Amino acid sequence: MSQALQSLKCCLNPKVLIGLAAVGLAVVLLAPNLISGAFPLLLALICPLSMLVMMGGMARMGAKDQSARASAQNYMTSAEPRKQSTAVSADARLALLRAQQQVLAEQSAAIAAEIAALPAVTAARPTSRALRRAEQVAALADSHAARERA
Repeated sequence: MSQALQSLKCCLNPKVLIGLAAVGLAVVLLAPNLISGAFPLLLALICPLSMLVMMGGMARMGAKDQSARASAQNYMTSAEPRKQSTAVSADARLALLRAQQQVLAEQSAAIAAEIAALPAVTAARPTSRALRRAEQVAALADSHAARERA
């Protein structure tokens, strides 16, 4: 018996009960001849309306949680660059970028040497426009790296 009461208690939303009681009172006061048809309908509507109210409350709660997570994520991502810029000085950042440029130039030179060492059969094939452009960029990077070292 107590399980049945627990189930019924979950289904009965106080807001819905108050609203349906107000509608029932309005029927009694305004149209007493409809009492016999209105009360069974009001009783049947208690559970579906309670479920709708509960689903609406859960949707609002989910939207609040999602917006809170989104704002926390925005705060975290907007705070990250500030930490990085204050932690590294401009001179250190410049030195780091130059070192990365040097590494990339060395990698480009190694790739160019590997391309040059390929068998002649591969070189005899017509090269695509993208490959020719990549080779030009690699050659430019090599010449730039050579000037940097000098």
